[in-house]
Amino acid sequence: MKKKKGLVLLITVLVLATLCFTGCENKDKQTDSQEAGSKKFSGTTLNVLLPPWYEFSPAMLDDFTKETGIKVDLQIMDWDPCLDKIVTSNAAGIAPADVTVMNWDWVGKFGAAGWCEPLNNHFDNDFFEDITTRSLFKYKDQYIAIPIYNDFRVTYINKDYFKKAGIERMPTTPDELMQDAITIKEKGVCEYPLLVPFTATGATTTPWYLLTKAYGGELLSETNEPLFASKDSAGYKAMEFLIKGLKDYQVIDPASIGWKGTDVVDNFKAGQGAIDIAGWAGNVSLYTNPKESKIVDSVQVIKVPGQNGKSRTYGLQEGLSIPAKSKNKEAAVEFIRWLNTPDNVEKLFIDKGIFPNHHSTIVKLANEGKLPGGQTMVEVLPTIESLFPQGVPEWNMEFETETFTTMNQMAKGAMTLDQGMNHLADTVKKLNQSKP
Repeated sequence: MKKKKGLVLLITVLVLATLCFTGCENKDKQTDSQEAGSKKFSGTTLNVLLPPWYEFSPAMLDDFTKETGIKVDLQIMDWDPCLDKIVTSNAAGIAPADVTVMNWDWVGKFGAAGWCEPLNNHFDNDFFEDITTRSLFKYKDQYIAIPIYNDFRVTYINKDYFKKAGIERMPTTPDELMQDAITIKEKGVCEYPLLVPFTATGATTTPWYLLTKAYGGELLSETNEPLFASKDSAGYKAMEFLIKGLKDYQVIDPASIGWKGTDVVDNFKAGQGAIDIAGWAGNVSLYTNPKESKIVDSVQVIKVPGQNGKSRTYGLQEGLSIPAKSKNKEAAVEFIRWLNTPDNVEKLFIDKGIFPNHHSTIVKLANEGKLPGGQTMVEVLPTIESLFPQGVPEWNMEFETETFTTMNQMAKGAMTLDQGMNHLADTVKKLNQSKP
């Protein structure tokens, strides 16, 4: 889901420029107010900058204010401008807000630049113990964000559309899934069954990354060389799946050239598609919520169809970070702690589709029948992998920007499949050569 074209040079230059003078401030650690709900910081106004899926209800924020006396000024921005503001403000030595989103693959760059408040002294070991993805947000020996969204990918299907097309067996491989989409279209059940985005934003890369895993491969070698240029590679087959789905089989809406990831969600829950192939795990709560969805009784979550029936998926976890230049760090800690109380972790899942990072909450929701598709989700958890088993390349943000830009160009017909794949392979080689 993410990153703005042109941000590559900005990040590279600004990170280098700030390394020499920006550092994480360690003063004023909160040690005597470990319970959310303390009114020690009553009267503080907390600025919070987050992307749209964290648009907390006014009632929820009012509850926080009643408990703590802290007011929240919540600013919601689309992912790319949100990241842009975080980067430019931090690089200028100004806090973009008191609490901001942190993506799993920003940790190295942000940590090295000293843009984040170390959180170990604000939260004890018991707090971290129940958080399943905590290690992804550790820079050196310090946590620089608290995980909030256990964002891994599953596949959602509209089982009524499958049934109307005469399909009784759910797909277990990518090729079966494509054939099912073609059948649904040919039977006149749904004109564009397969929902994926092709706009020049980060969400466009996710289906390709996921399908590369599904076809049994990896994007990069252990030495970060490209593995997707040859036609028999998993990465090439994955991109071919997407481009042919759009151009040849026409099971993907041409309007998807302008779609963001949230457009896929909106269309699927409105019944305007049969397959959300790279769906956010938390969206199961939205798709089954009658206040949000028109497909409550027809949506089904399945494991991502994989080569030879072996399902694989990967995580794109998000956390909450406190900028080092924030003047309200202790109040920010109160807010993050409050959001991580069991009741609020559960509420965020049910109301907003924020899949829990807390193991105890996942188990509780499944046992109480509050996790739709719970058995499937439990089966998926052990299949979650890192996108880069060898470790995230330092230039990953640059590569992702080039990837979604290239995919958008291929979707528009400005580049052929082969031209696009060769260009991306050359991009990786150049990025490898440019590293120190």
